[in-house]
Amino acid sequence: MSSRLTRMVQTSLTIKVFAICFLSVHVPLLVFIIYLAGGNGAEPEPVLLLLLAATVAGTTICLLSLWWMIRPLSQLAQAIKIYRANGTPVRMQIDRKDEIGLLASTVTAMVAETETLMNKLRHQAMTDLQTGLGNRRWLNERAAEELARAERQGEPLSIIVLDLDRFKGINDGHGHETGDRVLVATGEIVRTCLRPYDLAARIGGEEFCILLPRTSLDDAEAISERLRTALAATTVPPLRQGRMTASFGICAAGPGDRLPDMLLRADFALYEAKRDGRNCIRRAHDTNTGEAIASAKLAPAKAVSPVNSTHIL
Repeated sequence: MSSRLTRMVQTSLTIKVFAICFLSVHVPLLVFIIYLAGGNGAEPEPVLLLLLAATVAGTTICLLSLWWMIRPLSQLAQAIKIYRANGTPVRMQIDRKDEIGLLASTVTAMVAETETLMNKLRHQAMTDLQTGLGNRRWLNERAAEELARAERQGEPLSIIVLDLDRFKGINDGHGHETGDRVLVATGEIVRTCLRPYDLAARIGGEEFCILLPRTSLDDAEAISERLRTALAATTVPPLRQGRMTASFGICAAGPGDRLPDMLLRADFALYEAKRDGRNCIRRAHDTNTGEAIASAKLAPAKAVSPVNSTHIL
């Protein structure tokens, strides 16, 4: 019976509050009874002082006890407020079995689950699920940061745009399953050949973009050659070796450049690589986006930039 009562007190906030209030309210009466039981006289002045002191003591005990019991609610509310403001996870370890302990542990678990789900959704929203590389949205966000940092620190920055050669022929001749394996293999090669701080994304059906911080155009060309050689040496059955190739356009950032400006110039260089026989690398020599746009408009219809959603074969 006593163990059951103890368990009820531990798990019920209501019982705790009622018990504290009951005992605190009756502190003056208990003190008065003890005072009389001690054989003291019932003179008005000492009795009144005793009852006043007992009342103050009982009220103080009651308020402090209630404050101690409900303090975790205030801490929990503050933690939730901070989480809503800046995303700091709610972490509260309250070793209590009553309603407040249950509420705190439940909220902490729910926020942790929500944060895990949000991170998963955020990752999916920023990742190309087929290759595991970033997608265009992710690249746009990271490129803005890297371009601002490069300009602020006076460092070079280059990009590589590569497009798989005759990819439509692979899908038409060998099926989309083979085409998917080619894309997966390309993503793996890109990850293997890059440095830890390089940023790679799939920005189109068979088109990839690589952002190279702290990298000159010469270094970008060397990295492109490493990628080109690795792709040409890779065999994805039933394709023969050498069938899986790509054309490359590379571009260095100029003052005030944004990612669309660089993509346009690199894309035009990519068209030059396609026109010159594919499986090669071409530089975007000019840094004038307007000139690149004018050149693109004069090019044949098949050379329309993949930046504008039309792919080069």
